[in-house]
Amino acid sequence: MKRLLFVALATFITVCPTHRAMAWGNTGHAVIAYYAEQLLDEDVKQKCHHYLHSTLAFQASWMDQYRSIEPFTECDKWHSTNIDANYKVVVGRHDTAAFQIERIRKEMADYNSMPDSLVKLNLRYLIHMIGDAHCPVHVRWSRKEHPEFHYSLLNKGKKYSYHGFWDSSLQRWRTKWTAERYVEEIGFLSKGKAKKITKGTAYDWTQETADVARTKCFPLIPAGTEVSTLPQDKRYKMHYIAEQQVQRAAYRLAAVLTEIFKE
Repeated sequence: MKRLLFVALATFITVCPTHRAMAWGNTGHAVIAYYAEQLLDEDVKQKCHHYLHSTLAFQASWMDQYRSIEPFTECDKWHSTNIDANYKVVVGRHDTAAFQIERIRKEMADYNSMPDSLVKLNLRYLIHMIGDAHCPVHVRWSRKEHPEFHYSLLNKGKKYSYHGFWDSSLQRWRTKWTAERYVEEIGFLSKGKAKKITKGTAYDWTQETADVARTKCFPLIPAGTEVSTLPQDKRYKMHYIAEQQVQRAAYRLAAVLTEIFKE
């Protein structure tokens, strides 16, 4: 896999907190959706286009844009998934991305009997939530059980949200790159590797993301890190984590869509 996300120091000092949890930003979600579309067989891609009346990338951030608008406000909490005191994904909570992804996967097995509008809505949710499930800060760490994962970073002494730092990462890196360029640089997996990583459920994928966050992301940039002096080797490591998560999200989104529409 080619190095994707080389970033200049200026990238880090422009990061600011976000008021809402919006994983990857518009750019990141569009890249994941575009990447996934390149992995689809033509018949599956055409079915997606039929229901969406657009490309996957065009719909990638719909869920962020409509989360506070009736009648879609219930999806406001579907952008992340809870982690318990033992660092395990909480199964069964309806207000989580993992639960809703699996609910929709099951529901869409009978998509031919649904109104087109519901199929479209479900596709919009899947495109976005599968991306969310792979963002390292879109697992919910309880402040009471895991206070060590709730902290800020610094830029010349000014506090910045760790969550916002990650959420806005892709849209602040390679600002002139197109989605096509991102995919070209990330590259594609062999069929064997693709088959291996697309196994499992959204709970499995979210658990993987939680483990990445706990064992790699937080240790890489601990509380109080001064990002203006962040060593280059740490930047490279962060970039690798991001590109790997984007790739996994794209392959898994493509696998779910294929599962639904492949005859």
